[in-house]
Amino acid sequence: MIPWPTALDGDRRAVSETLGYILVFSIVVMTITTATVFGFGGLENRQAAEQVTNVERAFDVMADNFQDIRRYEDHSRATEIRLAGGTIGAGDPVTITVGQWNETSQQLDGETRDVTFRPLVFRSDGGEVAYESGVVFRGSGSDSAARSSLPFVVSEDTALVPVTATSIRSSTTAVGGDRTALIVGERPSRTRLANQTIRDENGETLAVQIDSPRAAGWERQLDAEGYEILNSTDQSVTAELDVEKVRLPVTNINIRFN
Repeated sequence: MIPWPTALDGDRRAVSETLGYILVFSIVVMTITTATVFGFGGLENRQAAEQVTNVERAFDVMADNFQDIRRYEDHSRATEIRLAGGTIGAGDPVTITVGQWNETSQQLDGETRDVTFRPLVFRSDGGEVAYESGVVFRGSGSDSAARSSLPFVVSEDTALVPVTATSIRSSTTAVGGDRTALIVGERPSRTRLANQTIRDENGETLAVQIDSPRAAGWERQLDAEGYEILNSTDQSVTAELDVEKVRLPVTNINIRFN
């Protein structure tokens, strides 16, 4: 009779099956844990980014509506925006200035024309979307990028720098949550289009300066459209307008939230 320990020496199937079960079970547990920790977080980030993308599309529609108010002098236009947990309201002031560039002091000098307004800004965990004078910006943190072209029109001797000056004229200065907000833009009654002009009298360089929290986005778009950047900081960018005359037409639009 073969001794008991010796009888098991040639048959290790039970040991192999147990180790295999432990190995497979460990892989399953690790896969589930990894998917839970990283997969759900990535899915939430992707969902937040897609919600901001939908807001960006709505801002594009709103920009077209505001352009109709400026171009055709429509009294009002409304745009629906699904907030998806974010908040929309007035942003920090933005100033657009046209004038003569002083190469020595590296700033606009002498005669200038300017207008200051409050842009419309959407903020959420997924990022930021802003409407500034006809241009839609998308950003995250301190960085931003223009999602639409500049409204500037440059001919052989004249540059047109139209400004859509938005301001909140509502008892509610901001709205947020998961609701769908109705953004109403209205052209003030009994007002005329303000049109300011700067001329090159003595061979000066004419330029436009934008003071904005999204100056980096303005600079990228100005450079992409062929404007020479004269000066830039975190909060300001100045670009040359190679013309003899610059017009700064201003359209005021009051914003209401419904």
